[in-house]
Parts: sequence; structure tokens; C-alpha cells
Amino acid sequence: MATSYPKRPNTHQLEELSKRYFISHLPSNWVCEKPENDYGVDLKVDIFEDQNATAMELLIQLKSSQTSDEHEYETINLKTSTYNYLWDKLQVVMLVKFVAGANKAYWLLLSDVDEPDQSQDSVTIRIPKNNDLETINWKEIEEYVRKIKDKKLSVRDRHVFQR
Repeated sequence: MATSYPKRPNTHQLEELSKRYFISHLPSNWVCEKPENDYGVDLKVDIFEDQNATAMELLIQLKSSQTSDEHEYETINLKTSTYNYLWDKLQVVMLVKFVAGANKAYWLLLSDVDEPDQSQDSVTIRIPKNNDLETINWKEIEEYVRKIKDKKLSVRDRHVFQR
């Protein structure tokens, strides 16, 4: 009788492929880590300028599928509770959909997603295929993250001084 071993489900393989694909498209000096506990944040990216840390982070919600949607967009389903959790984070959040069969990934900033109906359990999000991860301008993303970080810190500072 043959020895049996655990099987690796296709979902685990897709998850690993999507993570590898995403990391391979980051600027080489940025650092990407998988948080120990996942409540909607699949990856945390620390943004560096040359060799210098910036204290800026980008949070990634990573989804994957084997085949592509036959539209000009890819769809992902996100629990409303996960949307709320990610929306309330201080860091900028990026949604990424990896399509294994096409070996492509598409991205969208959470700030570009309309707030879901809170009475619904989940929301379907359309990510335009024009937002191809291979052609992303990481400098623009970095500038956007800086703008949001500065804005949030200035609000925080004003509240501290008003106490």
C-alpha cells in the first residue's frame, strides 16, 4: 500500500503564486512582509527611498483566480466587514487581483471603491484591466501614500493640540 501525504489545495497554490507575482513587481528596495495574523491585510509593504526608510506603508489585499473575467475589468468579492476594517486603517490600502492563467495582476486603491451597502454581507469590486501591475507607476503610488500619510498626521496633530 502506498504511503499517503497531505495534499496542497489549489487555493494554497494560487495564493502563493499571487504573492510571488506581486512581490516580483515591487521596486527592489521596497520590503514586503506577510502579517502573522490576517484580518484582511495579506501583505504589508514598507516604502523606501533609495536605502532610506520612509515610515510609509502600503497594505495589500490580495485575491486570485485561475481564469480571467471576460470583461474590461476583473472582479473581486470582499466582505463588507473586511472593507470597513481596511477603510479604517491609517495606511493606504491596495486591492490586487492575480489571474494565474494569464499570469497577470491588476490593482485598485481602496480609496477608489465606493462604500458598500452596510446591510450586505459582501461587495463586488471591479478592477479595471488598464490597472495592470506590470505597468504600475510605483513613484505615483509612493507620492499618493505620502500625501495621505501627511494629511492623516496633520489631522492627528491638530487633535492633540486641541485637548
